[in-house]
This record gives sequence, structure tokens and C-alpha cells, in this order.
Amino acid sequence: MNDILRTVVIYFIALLLLFAWWSSLTIGLSTDEYFHHINGMKRFNFLVSLGEYKKIYFRNSEFYPGLYDTLSYAFGQIIVLINKKFYANNVDFTMHIVNVTFSSLSILGLYFFSKKIFNKDIALLTVLLTLLTPFFFGHMGMNSKDLIIFFSLIWFCYYFYLYCTEDFKNLKYLLLFSFFVGFGSGVRLTFAVVIFPVVVCGIIFLIKKYKDNYLKFYKRLLTHIPITIFITIFLVVICWPHIFVAFQNDNLGRFLSIIFKATINWNDGPKIGLMNGEYYEVFNTPKTYFIDIILYRLPIYFSILVILSYIFFFLKKNNFKNKISFFNQKFLIINVIALFPILLALVLEVNIYDNLRLFLFTIPFFCLIASFSLYQIIYNFDFSWKKISLSITLVIMFSLSFYRFVSLTPYQYDYVNFSSLKLSNANTKWEHDYWGASYKELVHKIKDNLNDEEIKNLKITNCSGDDTLLYYLF
Repeated sequence: MNDILRTVVIYFIALLLLFAWWSSLTIGLSTDEYFHHINGMKRFNFLVSLGEYKKIYFRNSEFYPGLYDTLSYAFGQIIVLINKKFYANNVDFTMHIVNVTFSSLSILGLYFFSKKIFNKDIALLTVLLTLLTPFFFGHMGMNSKDLIIFFSLIWFCYYFYLYCTEDFKNLKYLLLFSFFVGFGSGVRLTFAVVIFPVVVCGIIFLIKKYKDNYLKFYKRLLTHIPITIFITIFLVVICWPHIFVAFQNDNLGRFLSIIFKATINWNDGPKIGLMNGEYYEVFNTPKTYFIDIILYRLPIYFSILVILSYIFFFLKKNNFKNKISFFNQKFLIINVIALFPILLALVLEVNIYDNLRLFLFTIPFFCLIASFSLYQIIYNFDFSWKKISLSITLVIMFSLSFYRFVSLTPYQYDYVNFSSLKLSNANTKWEHDYWGASYKELVHKIKDNLNDEEIKNLKITNCSGDDTLLYYLF
């Protein structure tokens, strides 16, 4: 890209980040945030009381390590020290500041990672496409787990790459990537599965790197693996009081066995979902789930860019091979990282619901794939009718998508593409606002139109998020 276009992209990214912060601080609490708030409170109280606090059980919280929830709640306690009344009335604002901060840091990590393995232009386009993806953008403020998984994953990938490729500061990179392994696992234990293909690729690279000195390779592994394991275990258990209680009761083995089985056979979440006008049993998620998401939910221009990237790659019509070292290998690894969790979920018949929420951490990697074709189009643009036609098509598709993207503010995660020309046509086809984030706006409208006595006599039926609704009502 030339300097002018690069500057335009940078300013657009900056505006989107500001927009993300504004939307994050405007949107209401999501259905799961009450759980994470209470979970964080109980873990925090257990820690500051040095184990004296015993009311640690809440719903199925024993299955969660709770590291991020504890940190988020701890930040809230700093606000309490400053202004307790403000915190009580603005729990959503406080939690969302923490969430969108981590989301923004994950965007920074995505830029560093993409720039390191490819180049600055690809990194900028990847960040831009990620922020323009409605599902990623819409969750930046209200998601206390899935985007934190991406935060951990992208920074792990970045520092693990440096650990494998750089011959100096090995200990620094070891400690940093180990920290993010522990951080991700401290949010969700299945994070270890998410990073599996990255670790395998890294080990293969190191074996080739040390092919003339395997003894040095083995020494490196034998000294570094225990460090990673120690840091990971420490971060997983530090905010998990049930581990300490089980240990005190000489019941640790049984507790860990229950956690392992529950993690493998996870069946929590809704029982029924809605896809393209048809209900489905979540425990029997249709194999076409992701195809329907691509066809009807993702922005059409985005899907076109991803497809074009594969076409350019397999037809070898790209300029990257001579400009970026080991481009083909890197492209394949990015695809493995993006596709591995999805393919594994399909093979293991995992319960899938809430649109792409459970796979939010894969979206930026698909944006990285899409950025290759966008870069090719920009780099090779001329006034031939084919390229002009393609460019006009993408601009029209982008303009339509961006209009709907903005019009949904702050509920971008409810996005449906222009397979439904009118958004109202999709009302009965998909789960809209599946996390109940609009309760805040709804209650404000109720309070603006009804008096206190009328509100007390209201009878409200809702399908989820009882605690969130009550928080705003009273």
C-alpha cells in the first residue's frame, strides 16, 4: 500500500476502536456477565480472606478456574474504594471497561503477530477486517470469556513464535508465552486444546532447527517444559478455591476426575437453538451449522475475500512467495489454527449455539486469511474491466454491510447479512440478542414511560438473563 492509503487504514482502525469503546460502554450486561461477576466476587473474597471465606459455591462455578473473573472483580473493587455508589449503579460500565481493554490489547497482539510473520500492510488489513466483523466487534465489551481466550491465544502465538525463531532472549519469551498459556487455561481449561496445533508446529520447527544438535534440543525441552507447566498450573489454580478445598479434604483426585469428565462431556448451555428458521437440538447440532453462518450471517464481502485468498493461493497468483519467507508454510499454519477447533467440534459433535460466540477466537485468523486477497487486489489494481468490476462489487458489498453494521449499534453481534435484504425479514430465522444485552435499553424505556407503581405491577416473561433484568429494573 502507498503511504496515503496506509494512513487512511490507520485512521479508520483508530475510529473503529473508539467506536468499539463507545459501544462497549453503552451496551447492557449480557446474560452470562452476572454469573462471571458473582464468580469473581466469590474467588476474590476467598483470596483476600486467605481461605476463610467459605461461600464459594455458585451454580456450576466449580468447573471454572475463574482467573479473569477474579481480575475483573478486583478492578471493580478499586472503583469501590473511589466511589462505592458509582460502582453499584454502574457494574456494567466497570466490567465493560475491563473487557474492552483486553479486547483492544488482543487487537494489538494481532497486529504484532501478523506484522512479525507477514508484513505491516497485512497486519493493518487484518486488524481492519477483524474490527469490521460484527460478531467480534459486538462482543468486545460484554464478553468475559471468549474474547479473553483470543487475547491469550494471539499473545501466546506471538511469543511462542519468537521463542522458536529467535536465538536470544529465550528465557524471556519462554516466560511470556507460558504466562499466556496459563492465563488462557485459567479462563477455560480447553484452551490447551486450542493451542495444540500451534505447539505441534513449533516443535516440528525446533526439530528441524536443531537437526544437527538434537542433544541441545532435548536439553532445551527438558529444562523449559517444567517451567511452562509450573506457570500454567499456578495461574489455573490461584483463583480456583474449589481446588484448595478438595486438597484440604483429601479429595483432590476425585475432584480433578469430575472436572476432567465434565470438561470432556460438556453439555451446558441452551437445549434448543434456531438456525435459518428451523429449530434444532443443541446436543444434536446440524453439520451444516457453520455453512449457514457463512451464507447468512457473515458479511458477504468478507466471505468473498476469504474465497479469493484460497483461489490466489492454490492458483499461485500471489506476490507473497518472493516477498515473505516461507509464505506457503505460514499460510497453511494460519489455516490450521483457524480450522482445527471447528473441525474438532464437528468430529466430536460438540454442542454449538450462540452464533459464532464459542469460536470468536478463530475469527481474526480468518480475517488474516482474507487480508491476503484484499492486499492482492490493492497491490495489483489496474483499470482492466475485471479488476474494476471486482473492486466495485466489493465496495458495494462493504458499503451495505457497514451501513447495517452501524445501524445495529451497539448490538452488532446480532448482524445478519444481505441474504435478508430487510433486517426485519430475519426476525423469525435466527436467535436475535441471544445474550440479552438489550435489557438495559428496554428497562430504560419502561422507566421513561411508566411510574414506579406501574413498574412494580409489571409481569415480565423472559427466556434468560433473569439476574440482569432484575439489576436494571431495581
